[in-house]
Amino acid sequence: MLGELKRYKHVIGLTLLVVALVAGFIRFNGDRERFFAMVLGQIWFGQAVYNYLRDGWVTIGPGGMGPEDDPMHRAVLAGVAMFLYMLVFFLF
Repeated sequence: MLGELKRYKHVIGLTLLVVALVAGFIRFNGDRERFFAMVLGQIWFGQAVYNYLRDGWVTIGPGGMGPEDDPMHRAVLAGVAMFLYMLVFFLF
């Protein structure tokens, strides 16, 4: 299954970006701070998921895990990033 996800890594990354932008515009009610907080939060966590799929640095905040680190830890970090992406999506 992970091989299939990695095969479509660019499609998944683009989808995460487009969903963040479209949801931001749909939910935009004139409050720019809320809009930018939501879009930037989703892009921040979405890039971690995308970088995991392309075997790059998985980063959340100031730290991260490189391609040479333990694959299980990288997968957990990417899973946390996806959870936070969805949390920002539904809470904002």
